[in-house]
Amino acid sequence: MSLESAARLLKAAAHDQTIREKFAQVRSPEAFVSVSERLGYCFTTTELKQVVSQQSQNVLLRRRTGVWRWLRDVEWM
Repeated sequence: MSLESAARLLKAAAHDQTIREKFAQVRSPEAFVSVSERLGYCFTTTELKQVVSQQSQNVLLRRRTGVWRWLRDVEWM
């Protein structure tokens, strides 16, 4: 499990529509981790949340559109 793996997935997905499409039907954290593992990434939901939090620092405006929608559709809480 690693923070680096979670960061690599976020970076790859930001630039690759086909990766984001793999998560189109994902709605649970467990399913998200399962799809990630099939793509070769290994991390826990806690690690992913930590990386997302770090990468979201100083963001003033959040939108429901764009490349991050695939991540926001998961019911994290």
